[in-house]
Amino acid sequence: MSNYRDKFEYPESPANPEEIELLEKWLGNNLPSEYKKFLLETNGAETPIGVQEPDDSIVLWSAKEVSELTEAYCYEQYLPGLIAIGSDGGGESIVFDTTHSKSSEEWPLYRVPFADLTKEAMVLLAVSFKDWVTNGYTLKF
Repeated sequence: MSNYRDKFEYPESPANPEEIELLEKWLGNNLPSEYKKFLLETNGAETPIGVQEPDDSIVLWSAKEVSELTEAYCYEQYLPGLIAIGSDGGGESIVFDTTHSKSSEEWPLYRVPFADLTKEAMVLLAVSFKDWVTNGYTLKF
């Protein structure tokens, strides 16, 4: 088991390979290997209630929700190439920037307000999902 179970609660059962395949088909690219491992173990997770303050929690979406909510929040319209994978439990999203590199292993992770989908509002969280995990899922302000 990985360190995911130490940090999060799991509202969903693990993603199955078909869900991962559908998400990758929608993306037109492979997912970062550490993120794929996360989905296959958890398929979405969140910080336990009472552990962190609102707007400083972590809610990572299921494989199905990633495509649905990225489209619903209109990322392609305002910040093409950003893929939302979750939120801070409040008004900010957690996103991959797929424009940074063709290799998904090099996609940086950002925090960006749902109400201000601009490059100026983006805050770098980590150079990769793996780096973010290694550094304890920090939500830098």
